Amino acid sequence: MDKVETMYVEYFHERLEEIGEKWTNRLQLLVDEKEATDTAVLKVPELKNEIKLFCSDFVKQMIFQESNNRDVQEWAGRIVEIFSSHTFSLQQSVASLTNLRQILWDVMVDFSEEHERLIEASRLAGWGSYMNKSFDLLLHKVTVYTNQLNEEQLASQQTKITELSVPIILIGKDTGVLPLIGTIDTYRASLIQRKGIERSSELRLSYLVIDLSGVAIMDTMVANEIFQLIKMLELSGVESILTGIRPEIAQTAVQLGIDFTNVTTYAHLHQALKVISPHS
Repeated sequence: MDKVETMYVEYFHERLEEIGEKWTNRLQLLVDEKEATDTAVLKVPELKNEIKLFCSDFVKQMIFQESNNRDVQEWAGRIVEIFSSHTFSLQQSVASLTNLRQILWDVMVDFSEEHERLIEASRLAGWGSYMNKSFDLLLHKVTVYTNQLNEEQLASQQTKITELSVPIILIGKDTGVLPLIGTIDTYRASLIQRKGIERSSELRLSYLVIDLSGVAIMDTMVANEIFQLIKMLELSGVESILTGIRPEIAQTAVQLGIDFTNVTTYAHLHQALKVISPHS
């Protein structure tokens, strides 16, 4: 590293506090314009320190032109972690990094103006070109990581939704209640069948009360899925009890030729619980 590059690095280091302050001010504008969802984003003391550390590493790599894919991955990972913890979206993250690019370019121009006799235009252009390449790669990685993070969060949310769709409630040592509410389409019926078997096995149930009082409509496919669940539970040693069967649902079952004569049924859930409570 020659004398000019040494001065350049020192110049950036001397202005890291100013750079961090300018960047956080730009982030504050995102908050004020309601482009970010967490209004407390800039109140966390660690945020400015993270920004300063990031800028310090980034500037060193820009000067020495030693950044590689691994460096950029580390930078991107740090930025995504910071912004995701403060509920910044991908669009907001990209906007903030674009602001940082402009801030660093302005510092670069200030340095060249203060030392114009030492810096050739070609050198300044080379620094700027390398900085832009670094930022382009950084933005690409941030986009990739943010999308991956969003996909993981969606998968986690879907898992929770799935669990809530088949809420087996344990009401005794070997008795559970599966209250079904709302519309049951073919997908959810298949889910109820699969999760019903899994949860009954996990909870070591002997009795499972399937309450249909919250289900207004059930087509032939759904009715058949419920019937298959009952048969599979029976093979697993779990006795199924149906409650809250509406007339229209009973009619659908009859039209299908589904035989519930061997299944214990009650008009209301509380009636079934009263009868099976001695087993609980």
